[in-house]
Amino acid sequence: MVETHVDGANTSVLWVIAPTRSLTWPEARRWLCIISIIPLASGLLFLALGVPFVLPFAGLEVGLLWAAFYYVFWQGAWREVIELSATKLVVRKGRHTPTEQREFDPLWVRVELAPGVGWRPTSLRLRSHGQATVLGDFLTDGERKLLATALISALAKSR
Repeated sequence: MVETHVDGANTSVLWVIAPTRSLTWPEARRWLCIISIIPLASGLLFLALGVPFVLPFAGLEVGLLWAAFYYVFWQGAWREVIELSATKLVVRKGRHTPTEQREFDPLWVRVELAPGVGWRPTSLRLRSHGQATVLGDFLTDGERKLLATALISALAKSR
């Protein structure tokens, strides 16, 4: 998912790139609680019938399901922020705070959209003076192409 923000004076453009997630964490917790009832109820039923070894495996199944959902939401917190002003192009990457930051000169930066080969998706890179950074690994090919077009257009206008 790509959001574009332009300031009022048209002096800078900001793109926020984030993975697309269909559920919020409260909605996911609600569904996980509903889904968890089935294995836990069957484990309790087998425990009542005298088969005690089913309940720990049902608990393990529910625990792994919760861990998988949490991991997906943790990955969904990743953000890439691209800020283009008249003097610099800044790329910040991270989950809640930026952990990686690259600065480019907008006059020299090159946007490269490498075509996908076979099953491999396209790849979007910003490159300048020996530095390169990959953008939007989690985007679809169409979203990556639209972002590349928007970046090329904005860079052409800033030059």
